Amino acid sequence: MKTKLFLIVALVIGFIAGITVSATAVDTLGLGLCAPMSGGAASWGKKSEVGTKFAIERINARGGIVPQGKRKARMLELVEVADDKNDPREGASIAQRFIDNEKILIMIGPLTSTVALAQAPIMNKHGLTQFAIGATAPAYTQAGPYSFRLVPTDAFQGRYIAKWANDQGKWKTYAVVYVNDDYGRGLAEVFQTGLKEIGVAENNVVASEAYLPNDTDFSVQLTKIKGLNPDALFIAGHYKEGAMIARQARKLALNAQILGTDGIGHPEYIKVAGKAAEGTIYSGYFSLEDKRPYILQWAAEFKKKLGYDPGLVEAIANDCVEIAAKAIEIGGNNRQEIAIGMSTIGPYHPSVMGALGDNQFDGNGDTMRDMLMYVVKDGVAVFYK
Repeated sequence: MKTKLFLIVALVIGFIAGITVSATAVDTLGLGLCAPMSGGAASWGKKSEVGTKFAIERINARGGIVPQGKRKARMLELVEVADDKNDPREGASIAQRFIDNEKILIMIGPLTSTVALAQAPIMNKHGLTQFAIGATAPAYTQAGPYSFRLVPTDAFQGRYIAKWANDQGKWKTYAVVYVNDDYGRGLAEVFQTGLKEIGVAENNVVASEAYLPNDTDFSVQLTKIKGLNPDALFIAGHYKEGAMIARQARKLALNAQILGTDGIGHPEYIKVAGKAAEGTIYSGYFSLEDKRPYILQWAAEFKKKLGYDPGLVEAIANDCVEIAAKAIEIGGNNRQEIAIGMSTIGPYHPSVMGALGDNQFDGNGDTMRDMLMYVVKDGVAVFYK
């Protein structure tokens, strides 16, 4: 567990990598943001930048942060916004650049599992915290003591929606279509394993078809699936391809119930899929329908400042910054102290209230939170009743 082994591991890593544990001499506390600002996932990246900047401005407006052991408050600074293009090679290059920049004390991001897993060995070797916004692959749990994430793992989400779907008693047979990368393979496998664990016969999953990132034609996979006549189609992928899968499925008169997770839970999925999105059901963990006072206040402040309602990605990025700030407050203002502070939120310190509600980690740096179920109705995602 990270919380029990972190101090020993961090000291060993620090000795090997030559980490400087003294505080940086600059007056601000620097963050780096790594996200896809171009390519198929660019919408997520731009939203994460908005959420990150909003949180930084909000924290600075209330007086900044007093790091553990210090008397003077310091302001947060976004040192660099780096475009990883959802490419693991680009992500690895960014990881090294952030490590070499002494002003960056923690990295917010990346968004995808593929990039996160490519960066993790570098970040952990050199002792810079990687706080993933959307890396959900189960393998990331074992990435190392400097790797954290704020979203539920696919191991949790896949099993959750498998059990939820079975509990509805509406669908007996399933087909799976997944993006052939770390994220999609992991989610598809966990969903199928989850069905098996609750007693659904293995042959009730009639198909499991892969596609490549950024594919636009899914006719081969969907034609095969249509011939098997499943009751439900589980999409283990991202919103852009997911929307095209939904459109092409309906065009082929494949009328299976579409299921998914937070990967397709994005306004762009509904926008691109159009009428084909109607009835899609997916799991998530943020809603403007949430009536908790803190969340209502945060959403109102966001809309007042930016002129539109926040979405899931803005909320996640915002909470990443809020948690990083708390880690500095309870841990200190150098890279190692921040990581130690992060690892204590949940096990030893209270959860951090944010746009997603209560944020806390388990001993592996994975988030612990409840899930919500949504359905697309009349072009809007609402709570599933």
